[in-house]
Amino acid sequence: MRSGLTRQNLHGIWAAIHTPVHDDSRIDFDTLRENVRRFHASGVHGIYTTDSDGEFYAIELDEFRQLAGVFAAECTRLNFPSMMGVTWINTEGVVQRLKIAAERGIMGAHVGFPFWMPLNEPSRLQYWRDVSDAVPDSFVLIHYNTARQQHVLAGADYRALQEMFPKVAGAKYPQNGADVFADVTTQAPELSFFVAEPVLAPFYLLGARGCNSWITGYNPKYMLDLWDDLTNARWDAALAKNRRIVAFASMAGSTLAETGNNHGILTKAVAAASPFLVHRNRYSRKPYLPASEPAFQTFKRRAADEFPDLAFDG
Repeated sequence: MRSGLTRQNLHGIWAAIHTPVHDDSRIDFDTLRENVRRFHASGVHGIYTTDSDGEFYAIELDEFRQLAGVFAAECTRLNFPSMMGVTWINTEGVVQRLKIAAERGIMGAHVGFPFWMPLNEPSRLQYWRDVSDAVPDSFVLIHYNTARQQHVLAGADYRALQEMFPKVAGAKYPQNGADVFADVTTQAPELSFFVAEPVLAPFYLLGARGCNSWITGYNPKYMLDLWDDLTNARWDAALAKNRRIVAFASMAGSTLAETGNNHGILTKAVAAASPFLVHRNRYSRKPYLPASEPAFQTFKRRAADEFPDLAFDG
């Protein structure tokens, strides 16, 4: 993948990296660089930012340009496969972010639909034409199939994308219905579908080619060991690890969600409980506040007591 991403070679454990910020809300680029280096040294297959865990919704265009420059420079120096999320509320905002990412050397992007209102069929088709035309042939597009946007795509939709837009290489697919996922991989077998941790082992058997992972921020080795089990058909070991991931994610959610924390707020706290990455603070940009200190300390204690097998040990 290091020489370029394609439908054929896109695979593995891709790490979600948070956007670190100082207490005054400025992006902490030194910490970002160091954490990219740590992910690269861990052996994960690729890295991405500015999806939900990267707090894309709180990063305006000028800062996105700065962030892309720093992120791309470090990934290029390390020869580390990279992507960025470019979701925004209108086509122009998405296209601007795509062009910035491609120009700076990012290898691909996670592309969601503008999320304020539903798009009719002609509007959706024009959207894909616009985003595809914005990037060179060497740049891959990954559809971000999140239910938080207005359109969740299914098998026939992906078959059409596969046929009409060669730059579409796959999808970030955070859905949990096995029957629907089996239809997706059957109808669009050329595309690489990346799933969430709780369904990785069973969905691997249905055609998943990788995982977009937030648990890598806590312990990348655990996810890589799970991937190694899957690719070497050690099914019992893979399922045992997957069950532990489900239990860990459930505990993290119940402990850190409090009155509604989600996504980057929750996973930033999870990562901060591990020594793997640099964490100068757990600050999130307003209006979203970080998980409370009591909840964070409870999570750290429970993680140490209940999930010692998931702890990062260097």
